[in-house]
Amino acid sequence: TRLQTLVEQGELAGFESPSRYLPSIAMQRARQASLPNRPALETRLTQAVQGLPVRADLFTPFLDDATAVHSQPLLKAANLQQTSMAMAVDALLIQQKQQWRALLPLTAPEGVDINADHLRAALNGMPEVLFVDMKAESNRLYSGYLNEAIGLSLGGLVAIIGLLLLVFRSPLRVLRIIAPLAAAVITVTAGLSLLGQQLIILHLVGLLLVVAVGSNYALFFDRPDPHTPILPRTLASMLFANLTTVAGFGLLAFSNVSILQAMGVTVAPGVILALIYAAIFARQSDAGPSNVSQPNV
Repeated sequence: TRLQTLVEQGELAGFESPSRYLPSIAMQRARQASLPNRPALETRLTQAVQGLPVRADLFTPFLDDATAVHSQPLLKAANLQQTSMAMAVDALLIQQKQQWRALLPLTAPEGVDINADHLRAALNGMPEVLFVDMKAESNRLYSGYLNEAIGLSLGGLVAIIGLLLLVFRSPLRVLRIIAPLAAAVITVTAGLSLLGQQLIILHLVGLLLVVAVGSNYALFFDRPDPHTPILPRTLASMLFANLTTVAGFGLLAFSNVSILQAMGVTVAPGVILALIYAAIFARQSDAGPSNVSQPNV
């Protein structure tokens, strides 16, 4: 086959095929026909043991089995049920109504990627064969999901800002709420990039969670009367809740599962930074506009 030719040329290390576990009817019949009949086997066996201290009759069971193969029924998919080979065949065969389609996973040579363009050219002229570059298709799907997630996140951000403007009717006040969240997101993103972390869509999900949790801190410090002190018990409760969140997601940062690890390294530092930035921006806003003394009349 063409794939076998590519393997011999070194462009492929190999390929998997359902025919390895369940040969076609034609292949099975050809293999049956290639076996010599019993008289021919007996003649060859006699010639092989001639001059050796081996009796030819010891190979009678072999001759019986070889003769029985000619009359044995051909192997079908039903014969593989309840065996490990059935799982392999089912994974590589897809039935669509009255048609069957086979999946043939390709293995690239060690240290070399498969040349998709050259492989398509080699399979040209075979209309029933479709080559799918799984890596390229996966990257395309992932890019589409990532772009969609970023677009929806930006749309949600605009909606949140619009809602805050509608409620507070003060752009400066809305800016004080949004600023610590933006600072936390920027700091975490920059830190992950400096540490060599490749940002993926799961980091984006973690940043959204940072914004969701951090918005509570930003709204908490945005008080109508900034000169009224916050009760120490209230601050302690909020700090305890923050440390609980950091501890929970901090453990995930040490996980060997990439999904959990990405969430942990994003959310754990993000929520504590959101709290710190919210407190910093609140102190700056408190120190900004001060009470102006009334002139003496």
